[in-house]
Amino acid sequence: MDLEKMGIEVGEYITITDEESGQEYEYLVMYIFEIEDRTYLCLVPAEQEDQEEYEVEFLRYEGTDMLQPIEDEQEWEQVEATFETLMNELDKEES
Repeated sequence: MDLEKMGIEVGEYITITDEESGQEYEYLVMYIFEIEDRTYLCLVPAEQEDQEEYEVEFLRYEGTDMLQPIEDEQEWEQVEATFETLMNELDKEES
């Protein structure tokens, strides 16, 4: 299943259910990017999207109907560094 078939596109809202608590959270998909043939989503909690500063969450898409958390510290650092690079490039384009 690909992301578009799941209805996941930049600018769309998705609902993620916490498997432990069963609580649902709504997120805005801010970016979708690839690193070494892996696809990652950058998500912002819907209630924070209009704030100047907000938390971001990253999830990995592995071609299934489930998004996976990033549990490996090295992978997390790589994703975070790539995201920061993307943000810096966007800032330069806007200047």
